Amino acid sequence: FGGLRIELASTALVNISEGARYLVDYPYGCAEQRSSAALALMLAADLGRAFRISGIAPDAIGDIAKVTVAELPEFQCETGGFAFWKQDCNTVSPYLTAYVVSVLQRAKKLEYPVADAVLTKAYAYLEKALGEKPPENAGWMPAYTAWQAFALKVLAEGGRPVDSPIARLFESLDRMPVFGLAYLWDAVEAGGPGGSRAAELKRRIENAILPENATAHVEELADNELLWFWNSNVRSTAIALGALVRHAPDSPHIAKMVRWLLDARKNGRWGNTQENATAMGALVDYYRKFEAEVPSFDATAKLAGRTLASEKFQGRSAEARVRETPMRELSQHSKPAESMSLDFAKSGTGTLFWSARLTSATAAPKPEPLDAGIHVERSYAPGATAGGAAADPAAGSAPAVSSGTAFAAGALVRVTLTLSLTKERRFVAVTDPLPAGFEPVESWFATTAADMSRAQESSDRGGDGMAWWQRGGFDRVERHDDRVLLFATRLSEGVHVYSYLARATTAGTFRTSPTRAEEMYTPEVFGRTASAVITVEK
Repeated sequence: FGGLRIELASTALVNISEGARYLVDYPYGCAEQRSSAALALMLAADLGRAFRISGIAPDAIGDIAKVTVAELPEFQCETGGFAFWKQDCNTVSPYLTAYVVSVLQRAKKLEYPVADAVLTKAYAYLEKALGEKPPENAGWMPAYTAWQAFALKVLAEGGRPVDSPIARLFESLDRMPVFGLAYLWDAVEAGGPGGSRAAELKRRIENAILPENATAHVEELADNELLWFWNSNVRSTAIALGALVRHAPDSPHIAKMVRWLLDARKNGRWGNTQENATAMGALVDYYRKFEAEVPSFDATAKLAGRTLASEKFQGRSAEARVRETPMRELSQHSKPAESMSLDFAKSGTGTLFWSARLTSATAAPKPEPLDAGIHVERSYAPGATAGGAAADPAAGSAPAVSSGTAFAAGALVRVTLTLSLTKERRFVAVTDPLPAGFEPVESWFATTAADMSRAQESSDRGGDGMAWWQRGGFDRVERHDDRVLLFATRLSEGVHVYSYLARATTAGTFRTSPTRAEEMYTPEVFGRTASAVITVEK
């Protein structure tokens, strides 16, 4: 199964296709993530066949982008603001709204259908939010100025008057993060040359750039509240790079920042959806503006001394040369567990950009539990609780349950997930794959099982809202045929437990995939359970 895919190119643009693939494949679907996927697809479609996303035909990217863009208004609430989840307006955020609007604005420029009413409502929401009283606690000022700057950017680029709030925000530049300064620069320049204000913002941004030999990046303000805005040095470097490309293309930092962004990737991509989307947007803007040398070179890729690809590049082109080597062919030239050297070479002027992706499958996987910042446990038990109903009336009499890993067909099963945290975690996603012989119990079933499921959900949000927020909890649950997804905006330090009901439906013996929990915007913080074997008896 699988094989080795090699891409050779004369531009950095093609070498970011792995980031686009990550955004398209990302398994969760909040407004930020869907907006980031829409942005990647639009950028790819706009560049035509010059930009490739593995697994998607170039001619199909535009149609997929159109569908993804059309989905974004479903996250908008009556107030005009955008929420993280569809039909859940408790999560409306000015910063999130500004981000979704920025993607919709780019979509409109690229001639995708975007309803004017959607943008008008969002602008009105942001204008109202900008008029609210600033926080009294000075510790909130970096976060406050950040979302205000982003709101002003999208309002200015939408043709709304912003002179007065820009003047007010200039009084707080000392407390503004670098990415906020870049957004404010865009707002200032939206109505024409920014004059002394633009010069001051450029000066502050360039002062925050740290040059290191052939690279340069932004050292962002370290503030705990900025994590709500997906803050990172990669993201701020990308946002600042985009502003420099648009407003100061002669800046000596630009080429070095591009190199740093490319070096900051792991496995061909950046760390999370925001980093990939902002980096891709900045690099596409950079590519459209300029690339230093006109390419004229020959390139080769060799595996264990055997040539896999040999290409000649002459002149500017965003087209990648792709060579696919199936696993069957690779295995004919190697022995099991043997290491092979993969070498790339170039002769001539210009820069060779390359990527390599090895796809494979492991036979009979049995992953062990792993704690990389989140400890996760999972258990299965009979669905009945002490003093509660032991059977679902729709299923007749209660089937017998023989153990915690063996259940009779038709039995209700309570699945309990336990997360143990040594510190606060934010934007946590939990994926619990169901054994193939199970299906989740939907809350709309008019049965005792549904009553038990609803009781669990209501208890998770028990008490007053502030107390719940201080401790945190799972504020969104999605049930699918093959998995249950949990999402928490915030989880405090300590133990968090969530349980749900499933039904054993199909007789057989099944191996479960591990439960996995991760911080979506710092995915290196994660944890998983071990695999288990579940038996459903007739």
